[in-house]
Amino acid sequence: MEDQVKDIISRYTKIPVDQINQHTLIGRTAVASSIVLHRMYAQLATDGFAAENYAGIKTYGDLLAALNKTSITALSTTAVPVYQYSAQEQSNTIGIDIENISNMPPVNDFRLAEFYTMNFSPAEIAYCILQPDPYASFAGLFAAKEAIIKADNAYRSSPFNSIIIDHLPSGKPVYPGFRLSISHTNDLTIAVAVKNSDFSAAGTSHSIASTGGNAALLTFTAMAALLLSLLSLLLFLYKSC
Repeated sequence: MEDQVKDIISRYTKIPVDQINQHTLIGRTAVASSIVLHRMYAQLATDGFAAENYAGIKTYGDLLAALNKTSITALSTTAVPVYQYSAQEQSNTIGIDIENISNMPPVNDFRLAEFYTMNFSPAEIAYCILQPDPYASFAGLFAAKEAIIKADNAYRSSPFNSIIIDHLPSGKPVYPGFRLSISHTNDLTIAVAVKNSDFSAAGTSHSIASTGGNAALLTFTAMAALLLSLLSLLLFLYKSC
């Protein structure tokens, strides 16, 4: 089993098989993008090595523990002080994510491919299939889900296909508890998620009512987020030149 797992890990992290050990980092820091990381998880699942939850996996040892359904033990024993954020600091937070559209895996049928079923709901898949550029639409939704997680860590352990983004008749993306914005270039997609403090945390019911003061604050925060996302995109394009 380990030889097959290492081969898949090597393929996506570019780490030689003979250099992979229990302490080898295989999380987000080891791959080119979040999409590539999720492609690795999908390939593992396709080949029969599916773990229940990849959110806590940072090393190859963690992955083996998850596959064997044993507890994941942190390798580092150094205590790190954790800052306790106030309720005010946790509200109206912003998440931004940029993804390369070309990282989306090409498939014959989105409805059957492991990557797409692991990361998108049937409704999201049906929506993207009908768009002029399905891969760009999928990349946009993926970036939006990443932005939601960055804006609210309560969603970090949620499977991506359980974070279901809907669309208004105008085409605007919506998700309970957040203001979303998704934009594309020919090669990149960028998403911004602004958490609304009037909504409850992940996994609970949501109320759409908001006060005028909070609405004004959200509008200002959303505008700031869009400016930050534009600056991030310009910086990304500048570094790519």
